[in-house]
Amino acid sequence: MAKDLSVDADAWEDHARWWDGESRRAAEAMDVSEDTLTAARGAFGKLGASTVGAAYAEVLVARREAGQRLAAYAQGVAEHIRRDVQGYTDVEADAARTLSN
Repeated sequence: MAKDLSVDADAWEDHARWWDGESRRAAEAMDVSEDTLTAARGAFGKLGASTVGAAYAEVLVARREAGQRLAAYAQGVAEHIRRDVQGYTDVEADAARTLSN
């Protein structure tokens, strides 16, 4: 029965690479440049710069931080997949060596 069970390490590596890509895409999609923050603060004129403009800039900073957290999460998933697949293949190799002795 054990010989019927196998893990396709290449397929899991492809899946981990997909998560790597998601990490990059999340960071890029939600990134906000300093120029954009400066423009947001001043977008509502002198009167709005300290109220609406400041609040708008805060929202954009929160967006950037959320993108960074999402990117870190996706990277963590990729690392988790790689670590677990490596652990499984190591145990599988050890078991094969033990059985061959």
